[in-house]
Amino acid sequence: MLKRILLIVAVVVLVPVLAFVTVMGVTFSGNKELVDGVMVGSARLIKDNYVAMYLLPVAANEVALVDCGGDDKGAPILAELQRRNLQPSAVKAIFLTHGHADHTGACHLFAEAKVYAMAGDVALAAGTARSKGPLPSRMDAKPEATIKVTDVVSDGQVINVGPLSVKAYAVGGHTAGSVSYLINGVLFMGDNATGGSHGQLKLAPWVFSDDQDLNRRELMSLDKRLIAEQAEVKTIAFGHSGPVEGTEALHTLE
Repeated sequence: MLKRILLIVAVVVLVPVLAFVTVMGVTFSGNKELVDGVMVGSARLIKDNYVAMYLLPVAANEVALVDCGGDDKGAPILAELQRRNLQPSAVKAIFLTHGHADHTGACHLFAEAKVYAMAGDVALAAGTARSKGPLPSRMDAKPEATIKVTDVVSDGQVINVGPLSVKAYAVGGHTAGSVSYLINGVLFMGDNATGGSHGQLKLAPWVFSDDQDLNRRELMSLDKRLIAEQAEVKTIAFGHSGPVEGTEALHTLE
């Protein structure tokens, strides 16, 4: 009887774990490799397991972040700050591409930073709402991974942090308030898209996204906007893959 009970417990515990591991493997297979420490334009990629964050210099002893990763203790970011002989107070601005917990985990460590996000993801970042994707709709963020947005960003808004100029582009589909940021020739997409191993652009993973069809339409619309604005985009950076050079991958998205 005891063996049967232990077997049942093992099945109950292991099946969901194996299912999650399988989903993650399928979702992130074929992505361009994430390499910690590479420079993407003026930003440095900081790898947190399967998540990419980006640190940008603002002034001699000040920096900004694009996303904060999923580690609520912030070990990868703190290590990079220490490498630069900087304290957490050096982080003056955080630009959230969306409110999922694997991108907000360490934000709470930087109390002096302004936190920018679009209105649609304010509650998500605060942990008071869930997004609609098949998996996120069933998951709550850990309290320590939540953050209060201090500055709500609007589509097309330009935010200046010292000499750093940041333009926001709403890209719905992954979450209600997903946004991409154009900074110094780099388009930081977060999870709005992913870079494939052959340099192609992949849609936001459906299992984590509100509406993949909307995601596709929004990316195509973004491409048209960037062309119309004659925006200089040298590189596209992502939240779960290495960067892709140029915009051809965005132009050819179908």
